[in-house]
Order: sequence, then C-alpha cells, then structure tokens
Amino acid sequence: MRQYLVPLAFLVPAFIFTILYVKQDGERLCSELKALEEELGQGREQVMGHLKEINSIKKVIDTEILILIITAPNNREFRDQLRLESYLNFPWTYSYKDDFNFHYAFVCGYSTNRTLLEEMRQEAVETGDLLIGDFEDTYENLVYKTIWLLRYAVERYTFDYMFKVDDDSFINPALLFDFLYKYIKPKYNDMNIGYYGGMIRHGSREVQREGQWGIQKWEFEPDILPPYHVGGAYILSHLAAKQIIDLNAKHIMVAFRIEDAYVGALADRIGLKARDIPKTYSKQYDRFCDDKGARIFHRVAPSWQAKMIYNWTMKGYYCQQTKSLEQIIEDGEEMLRKY
Repeated sequence: MRQYLVPLAFLVPAFIFTILYVKQDGERLCSELKALEEELGQGREQVMGHLKEINSIKKVIDTEILILIITAPNNREFRDQLRLESYLNFPWTYSYKDDFNFHYAFVCGYSTNRTLLEEMRQEAVETGDLLIGDFEDTYENLVYKTIWLLRYAVERYTFDYMFKVDDDSFINPALLFDFLYKYIKPKYNDMNIGYYGGMIRHGSREVQREGQWGIQKWEFEPDILPPYHVGGAYILSHLAAKQIIDLNAKHIMVAFRIEDAYVGALADRIGLKARDIPKTYSKQYDRFCDDKGARIFHRVAPSWQAKMIYNWTMKGYYCQQTKSLEQIIEDGEEMLRKY
C-alpha cells in the first residue's frame, strides 16, 4: 500500500493544480468572449442608431423611378464616381416626355471594422444617399441584403419601377425609361406588375449543387431553376416588389444565397413572369459596346461611365470593337472635360 502513497502524493496536487488552471483559463476565456460580445454589441448599437438617424424617412416618398444601387462598405471610390459623373446625373434627353422623376440611393450592410463603419456613417451624413442595413456586409448575406433593399423600397417609397443595380452596372435612361413607359407600362398597366431585366439563358437553368454558387437540395429541392434576371440589374414594379417581400415573409422557401435566383424563385411562386429587356448585356460587354441601342451593361468600372456616355452622345457608340475599350474611352478624354 505504501508503494502507492508516494505517487499519489505527487499526483493529487498536480490534479488539483490542473483543475485550478483550467478553471482560471476558462474564466479568462469567458471574460474575453464577454468583452468581444460587448464590443460587437456596441457596433450593432452604432449601426441601429445610424439606421434610426439616417435611414428614417418621415413620410413616404413618391417617385416614378427608384434606383437602389448595391454597394460594399469599402467601395467609396465607386460611389463617389457615380455621384460625380455617371448615368445618375447626366442631362439625358427623352422622347416619351421632357423628364422623369427619379430617386436613387446606395445600399450596403455594416462593416465589423469599427473605423470603416464610422467612415460609412460620416459618408451617410454628408451625402444623404447611403443606406446601411442591420446585417454584416458579406457575400453570404447578399440575399438578405437584397430582401432588405426590397422591403425598404416598398415601405418608404411609392414608384412605378424600382431598379436594383450593382455599383458596377451602367444603364442608359434615355433608352431604358422610354422603353418602359412607351412599351411596357401601357401593355401591363392593368396588372400594374412586372419583373424585367436580362434573363439568364432566356429560360430555365439546371441547379448547381456544388461550388461557390451551389444550392443544396434542402434549400431548393427542384433540379431546375425558373427563369430569373441576373443580379447586375433588374427592374420590379411596386406591386411585384411587394408581393415578393410578402411571400418571403411567410418563410415558405429557404433564402438560399444566390440572391438573383432566389428572387426569381419567389417571383415564379407567385406567378410573376420574368420578362426580358432586349439589349441587356451582363458579361463581356466590350463585345457589344458599339451597339448604340444597348440599354444595360454590367461589369463597367464607374470611372468609365462618363466616357461611355460621351461616346454614345457625341459619336454614336459606347466604344468600338476595332479598338480596346480603354483606348476608345481615352480617345474622348479631352473632349469629355468640355461637356
């Protein structure tokens, strides 16, 4: 028996020391987690305070066209360029009527970087056109960002059409607004409902189950996606947006992260047909940039937008296939400063 007492004399204190150490380490970890939770809570309070202060609208705003631009917290350069020289502020000439009443705003989620979040808050105060949602701005949250955008639009505005566009999208209002009001609104005015844009493959698409854009079976069971418009730019009537938001609120479908496909799936569930707008280009737009009738381009650097407007207005093309897009844009640099 004595032969076991000596080892026990060493093991018992060691065991007690281990318990105390684990207890202290656990308390330290709990303390750090609590501090982190408080810091995140403060960040969320900042965001919510910003929402109450900046995003509040005392009365519903009435407009013909609402343009909501998806952006990211660190895309300040994109936003400033669009504010300075872009389709948002160019004096377009319309054939349908003299002018259109439209409003625009940038939409993003909050950043967990407190310095960047404070810069965003300051930008929102200075410009009055930046809306920050109560969600972290990540790719995984893009679907929630879109739903937040649609709900905000429906609750805070009355409009004929709402454009959901990315901050690297280019639209030609002279062609697009006229097209909507000349040909679309009269035809579908009785229903007052619409879902328009550049339809992917102009038909159904097989569901991708693997990879970055994979949709799991438990998220969306059918193997074929209904027709939907690519997220770079699409258009909804007020009633269409409201019906999509109302259906989403019923949680009858999992909000899978491919946001444009999810919106299309909701639209399909309520019987809303995806209608194509001709001459809408998503990728490789430089292959089509000499098409004077093009209405929407995606993947356009904001710094190119004013130059494309100049070329289209003064030369009859956005750019030319015979030269690189960069060369054509630079061709008009000097004359661009004059208009």
